[in-house]
Parts: sequence; C-alpha cells; structure tokens
Amino acid sequence: MSTILKRSQQQVTVSQNKIQEDAHVEKALQACGYPSWPFSKVRRQMEFKGDKRKKKNKKQEASVKRPMIAIPYVEKVSEATVRIMKKHNVSVAMKPWKTLKDFLVHPKDEQDKEDITERVQRFPVPTVTRRM
Repeated sequence: MSTILKRSQQQVTVSQNKIQEDAHVEKALQACGYPSWPFSKVRRQMEFKGDKRKKKNKKQEASVKRPMIAIPYVEKVSEATVRIMKKHNVSVAMKPWKTLKDFLVHPKDEQDKEDITERVQRFPVPTVTRRM
C-alpha cells in the first residue's frame, strides 16, 4: 500500500494531479477489497516523514553555514572557549591532545645515545667552468 502511494507521489509532478492519482489508487484498491483505514495511516506516515526531512534539511543548511574548528581538550578552558565561540556562531569540536595511539605506537625505535654520531658528511662542491 505505502509503496503504491509513494510511487504515485514520485511519478506525478503536478500537485493537483497527485491528489487525483491518490484518489484513483485508493478507488482501485478498494475495488479489490482493501479497507479504507490503511490509506489514512500511510498518508499520515508520509506527511510525518516529509516534515522530518524538512526539519533535517533546515538543520543541515544551518550547520553548513557555520565554520568549524577543532581544539585540543583542556579541562575548563575548552568548555569556556566553546561557549564563547557559540556566541559567534562557530562550531567547535574538542579532541584529546594525547591518545592511546600516541602512547602505544612508535613508528621508529629510539636510538641509544651511544649510537648517535655528531658527524656531518661533506660532499665536494662541483666546480663550474665557463666555455666561451
């Protein structure tokens, strides 16, 4: 039932024709023995979902316009910063300054101080000769 009504809403573009199409679908299904109550239930559900989508789109439009910044979390300081930024319509995300990954994952092994040399390798500078 809902699939047929949704399809009729999507296929027909003019709003006056949508009303006529709904009436036609309802009349045809009632002729096949369908009761009338599912039609009103499906219409309510479709209207509710439509209202939800409109609200969601408005929220997305509002959030798209706001700039976003990410700051490291520092107790009490970050919360105050968020309050100030909200007044200026700026979204703020807080992230930890140290994570478990920082503590556990080390891509390079630490070198012992004995292994470190303080020598700088020198390369000879090529001489340039001019031809005339």
